[in-house]
Amino acid sequence: MTPNVSSRPLHVCLTGGIATGKSRVARWFTDRGWTTICADEIVHEFYRPGQPVAAAVTKEFGAEVLAADGSVDRARLGRIVFGDRARLARLNALVHPPVREAWRARAAAVEGRPVMVIVPLAYEAEAAEEFARVWVVACSARTQKARLEERGLNREDVAKRVAAQLPLQTKMDRADRVVWNDGPWKTTVEQIARIEREERREAAR
Repeated sequence: MTPNVSSRPLHVCLTGGIATGKSRVARWFTDRGWTTICADEIVHEFYRPGQPVAAAVTKEFGAEVLAADGSVDRARLGRIVFGDRARLARLNALVHPPVREAWRARAAAVEGRPVMVIVPLAYEAEAAEEFARVWVVACSARTQKARLEERGLNREDVAKRVAAQLPLQTKMDRADRVVWNDGPWKTTVEQIARIEREERREAAR
């Protein structure tokens, strides 16, 4: 079995659906002194020119996925893979393993601070089982759709992005904690502050 990165207290995986507010929740924990490691940010690093992952993705999908600076353009790549399960699976096979190795190493190097690893596709990539604690950030389908449209996606793109992930309810059912991020941010903060207090108490036992 893969080594459990949460063998020390308060090593948490934060996941959820697209546009549910994972990044904003994670920033709150960063401000509280947690070390937060974001899988998406690692992907951005690996898509830069000269990176092995960028080279592998370009070889698989062609130069049309590249931006003017030679990095992988995630929007262009997304138009190719979302809606095509076979191509999405090939992309995941190229990207997920090196990204997982990176966040494992970064989490293992942290000492004396709680760690949160933000892995949007934790369940899809079967990475959630590596953690003792998994928290899911969720919202209503209506709010999720509205947030995606605010990012400039049309209805077809929204449907493809949502369909490419496990149903949000499935993630919620499997999670240790659910953060319902559908209303005022103040209400979300009250939830995550309570969760942090409870988790710290449990970890101290």
